[in-house]
Amino acid sequence: MKKNLWIVLVTIASLQAAIAQKPAVVVKDNAGWHRIATTVVDLKGDRDEIAVLGNDHFKSLKLKVTDKPVEITDLTVVYENDTRQEIPVRNFIKAGGETRVLDLEGKERAIKKIILMYKTVPNAKDDKSHVEIFGLK
Repeated sequence: MKKNLWIVLVTIASLQAAIAQKPAVVVKDNAGWHRIATTVVDLKGDRDEIAVLGNDHFKSLKLKVTDKPVEITDLTVVYENDTRQEIPVRNFIKAGGETRVLDLEGKERAIKKIILMYKTVPNAKDDKSHVEIFGLK
């Protein structure tokens, strides 16, 4: 019985993570900005890992915030070859705002995942903010 309960709890936690983090499958290769993913940030966490799927070669990134303000502290880009690029963002973003353009380095820019570290601004219980991640081809 305990094993079944554990399986149910793990399944629920996995579904919640999947719902909060929605990778966009990038199918277009034309130049310009493409939405890579969206994630919901709240007072319960301070770190999200977002998978990047599809045509995942980008030159730069930027983040847009909706709903409530959030402080983006750092961003880690994990490339397909498992190398990492740490990008200090340190940017307080109001609802409707966005970060500066965050340039990616090196020749291999195929992104496997993005790790987003943030601090939410104290607000009413259950308030959340959506963060959209865009990549420039």
